[in-house]
Amino acid sequence: MDHNHPTREELEGLVLGGLSPQRDRAVILHLLHGCEACTQVLLPYVPPCFLPEGLEVPPPPFPPEDYDAPIDRVFALFGLRSPANRTPEEIKRESLHRLAAGGLAALSDAPPELSGIPLFEALLERSWALRHEDPFQMVQLAHAAALQATHFDESEIGTRKAADMRCRAWTELANAYRVADELDRAEEVLILAFESYHQGTLDPLLGARYFDVFASQQAARRRFDLACETLDFVTAIYRRHGDHHLAGRTVIMRSIFVGYSGDAEAAVLGIEAGLQSVDECREPILVFSAVQSQIRFLMDSGKFSHAFWALDRLKRRNLNVGGRINELKLRWLEGQIHVGLKELDLADQALREVKQGFEEAGLGYKAALAGLELGSVWFQQGNFDDAEELVLKCADVFLSLSIRRELTAALLMVRKAAEARHLSFTTLQKVIDLLHKEERSPRATPPEEP
Repeated sequence: MDHNHPTREELEGLVLGGLSPQRDRAVILHLLHGCEACTQVLLPYVPPCFLPEGLEVPPPPFPPEDYDAPIDRVFALFGLRSPANRTPEEIKRESLHRLAAGGLAALSDAPPELSGIPLFEALLERSWALRHEDPFQMVQLAHAAALQATHFDESEIGTRKAADMRCRAWTELANAYRVADELDRAEEVLILAFESYHQGTLDPLLGARYFDVFASQQAARRRFDLACETLDFVTAIYRRHGDHHLAGRTVIMRSIFVGYSGDAEAAVLGIEAGLQSVDECREPILVFSAVQSQIRFLMDSGKFSHAFWALDRLKRRNLNVGGRINELKLRWLEGQIHVGLKELDLADQALREVKQGFEEAGLGYKAALAGLELGSVWFQQGNFDDAEELVLKCADVFLSLSIRRELTAALLMVRKAAEARHLSFTTLQKVIDLLHKEERSPRATPPEEP
């Protein structure tokens, strides 16, 4: 090379073959640094879809069939294929990888083939995957999918198919807004989804998904009767199409909403019925979360012995859900059951572990709630000074978080009482119950939601 530039022969050899792998990589690295002179030499060999709009390129010195294969070879050097040979699944997979690595910003320098329906599918899949950890980005990605859906070429995919795509995107965006607790926006977008559904193919499974999200929105508004009636309709659709797993999942969701409305015993029975239909291998996290909800409703019914047996059965199932957080959730349930059974020493040990584990995981709300429960145990053990000190610390954690006004008022009252050494066990327990209801609020995404 002259002054670190490849020779013309080396540049042509890059696409036509004949260079060693070491020289291939050296030339490519040189081009990646943005050398304009060398890029101009290669322009005749570059497919038009890779060039900026309006750029005029001289005709190639060789017929296209002579350099298609070498271009594929260059892509293969970096583990890629040329755009024409990449399958939709490969495009979707790379799009998912970019979104997982850097969100929407990671698409800014993506190759042009990362587009169309594969990208649309990737945006929705990644959005859904973030529902428990990043509601803001869940909304962001669903919104990007909705924008993309409004620009699909109807002449290519058909008017009704394009409407179906818009319905899917609006439905998932509405669900994302609900998860982010933006319920008014969710309702506005659900209207757009409904309009698009009626403009499309009227696919019953797409309709089932729409009404599934609609039911969750109604539950978030505490309209539990309407939510349950809607899910009855959804369950019937899934059964009619032979998908007993989705039907069982919907029965579980409906049962959880029944429990939220105050009928814990009916919720326990309904969850058990739903579990009979779901495929544990297909979705182990669904079974894990459903049984957790069942255990909580058993405790709400005062059936702590039954809750302990259910927890033991859940542990022995060895569901492949993994993760330290899920282990902590089980240990938390165990501590709460020990509290209900008045096994205070065992409860103390469990809640200490849970509080520390959630703190290490950066889950401030859960850690503070476990701390208040631990303070409640200390109250029952007669350790009032330490209990009030712990309640003060946990109340300060809650007040530093973004929580609803009603919760803030209750925690300020508890904090003031603890500071004055006048906190009663009854008051503390009422606030703990209120915080648990908030954590299990139907505004949040039920773990069992499809």
